[in-house]
Amino acid sequence: MYAKIITDIAHQDVDRIYTYGVPQELEETIKPGMRVIVPFGGRKAIEGYVLDTASTSSVDPAKLKYILSACDEYPALNPDQLELAKWMAQEYHCMRASILRLFLPAEMRGGRINKKYRTMASLSEDEQALQKVLSSGRTGEKQRRAISMLMSHGRLDCADIEKALGGAGTTLKTLEKHGVIRLEKEEIRRNPYESLSTAPVKWHALKPMQELALKHIIRNMSEGRDVLLHGITGSGKTEVYMRAIQHVLEHGGSAIMLIPEISLTPQTVERFRQRFGERVAVLHSALSAGERYDEWRRIRLSEARVVVGARSAVFAPCENLKLIIIDEAHENSYNAEGHPAYRGIEVAKKRMRLCGGALVLGSATPSVEQYYEAKNGGYDIIELTERINGRPLPQIEVADMTAELAAGNKSIFSRLLFDALKQTIDEGNQAILFLNRRGHSTIVNCRSCGKTVQCANCEVSMTYHLSGVNSRTGSNRLRCHYCGYEMPYPEVCPYCGSKFIKHMGAGTEKVEEQFNKLFPNVSTLRMDNDTTRTRNAHLEILSAFSRREAQVLIGTQMIAKGLDFPAVALVGIVSADTMLQLPDYRSRERTFSLITQVAGRAGRADAAGRVILQTYTPRHYAIANAVNYDYENFYKTEIIQRKQGLYPPFARLIRLLFISEDYDSAKRGCMFSYQELTKSLREAGLWKNVVFLTMMSAPIGRIKGQYRQQVLIKLRTGPECDKAEQAVFEHYDKIETDNFYKDIEVNPSNLF
Repeated sequence: MYAKIITDIAHQDVDRIYTYGVPQELEETIKPGMRVIVPFGGRKAIEGYVLDTASTSSVDPAKLKYILSACDEYPALNPDQLELAKWMAQEYHCMRASILRLFLPAEMRGGRINKKYRTMASLSEDEQALQKVLSSGRTGEKQRRAISMLMSHGRLDCADIEKALGGAGTTLKTLEKHGVIRLEKEEIRRNPYESLSTAPVKWHALKPMQELALKHIIRNMSEGRDVLLHGITGSGKTEVYMRAIQHVLEHGGSAIMLIPEISLTPQTVERFRQRFGERVAVLHSALSAGERYDEWRRIRLSEARVVVGARSAVFAPCENLKLIIIDEAHENSYNAEGHPAYRGIEVAKKRMRLCGGALVLGSATPSVEQYYEAKNGGYDIIELTERINGRPLPQIEVADMTAELAAGNKSIFSRLLFDALKQTIDEGNQAILFLNRRGHSTIVNCRSCGKTVQCANCEVSMTYHLSGVNSRTGSNRLRCHYCGYEMPYPEVCPYCGSKFIKHMGAGTEKVEEQFNKLFPNVSTLRMDNDTTRTRNAHLEILSAFSRREAQVLIGTQMIAKGLDFPAVALVGIVSADTMLQLPDYRSRERTFSLITQVAGRAGRADAAGRVILQTYTPRHYAIANAVNYDYENFYKTEIIQRKQGLYPPFARLIRLLFISEDYDSAKRGCMFSYQELTKSLREAGLWKNVVFLTMMSAPIGRIKGQYRQQVLIKLRTGPECDKAEQAVFEHYDKIETDNFYKDIEVNPSNLF
């Protein structure tokens, strides 16, 4: 018996399938999907993944190497995962080892994580042994107390007994030796959300529109057709999701529910656990290594058949997977950057084709590409046009900040927003203040030389943090949001020595500071990357706000979507223009989406909803349509812009990145690639498919001390586009990387 194996080495030179012999004693054990230990090259042993087994091989028996051992008791990867990994390696032009790693908790590699056990003690059934010990004059006080505890409570954790007795390890072993007690090892499952309620709740009766949506989804699951659930905020999409999952469970299947922000996990998990109990598992990057491993095992062993998590949960080892739901499907967070880069929705769609199930995309603001695809038959569109509580969407009132400035108001709060905050507070309701920038001030600038303080490692401005970003470094610091580099706030300009240095711009920290000055007796909470660094910080902040321990929640996009707080009557969008200023063709779409999503946090229960939007560009079509919740009109305008500029979905963007600590090395690699790629596309007769091909520095030319140069290719969509794309991939493979690192991205989620 032979096995086809990919070694767990993410290097282009060894990115191929190797044939190994299977020892006779392992023939019943080794199956496709298993992790194994194999000899490789000069190394004694490395891990690998079994892709397939065979009864014959063309490998010279004299050169054949054999599997040394299996890593697990069962295959770590099921058949659809293996097929998905193969497709991803081809689609995203990534090494197979780096793709396969996505499917497993990282700590499983090298045996860095294992099952957790505890030792349990219980009285034996040997009454004679017990009486003999108790009647002996040599029985110690700790032995008697330990026996008494077990007689009162039955089976106990040895650690609890030892704690109660002030140490009793020897005592328990002695009692076991005499046959008085039994000591048994028991596995402990690490539960990341043990504190959340699992109390069952009633299934609510569906509204007619929800009922229609559910029937549509169920029918599409049987037909293997995907669905775009286009529902306004508060329209009851989550209830439809849970009913669809219930249907899957009743028919023996499993389901995955993806959410865009880890901050949404506690609220979502609690809802799902109240409906589906212990059948729910959670996967995301904020779990501890042990929690992630135990949750993965629960899913792999089919103990949990409902998976809730962020992007990486799309790789969960579900058996009989029939449904993947992607909530807030427009979110950029479903796209992985770096290496391997992939698009989460594409991966989910492919997995559903392999499993014979359906993909459901849910959003109040679908991406332009998603809606275009749906309009052209790629998804069935289901509309939810009414809020579940029957209330209208909250009115969005616009505060023109240009007019505010002309009127002498230099505050970050318009008069309209200030008055609305005061009214909301006086009425005892809650408010949310949204600004998609963290920190206190976005730049620190010298008024003498005009320079902005930049990071020592990146070509980006340092952000001023008044209250500090961690307990170690303290407050009044500048921080780079790309590499984490910190420095004290400078007393003089680091470039010219001038004392005329000032921080400008606003982040969530400054919003909080200014609010507290205006409303000193009103309690606030802030939720951004700085306040959620510690474990369970997301849950603690959201729980506190839900318990109304604070009247105002200030935050970034973490609070813009999916959250449901009935007492929130007011949402203030401090600056609607932040995203519009970015040099990215998706900036208008993201602006529209963020405004619509954050506005939807208001007026979700009895309190009437109100939204104040502050902007310097009230007439921009992204903002004007968001104010009216007019997605259709926004889409019509945006799709024309995309077509005229030949951007996705009317073109395909490919970016080749060349990264090095040495600027000249990155530049030479980029220039060589540009010249050779231009030549090869022309010689292959594929140049007619090229809209443009150019080389330049990346918009952020240096990150973490690494210089970044890029070749950008835009290809027309059409029959020949795939050939041109393949030619780019073949060129990329041939690039030798002696002094630089290379990477490739297809339709990158951003161009920074």
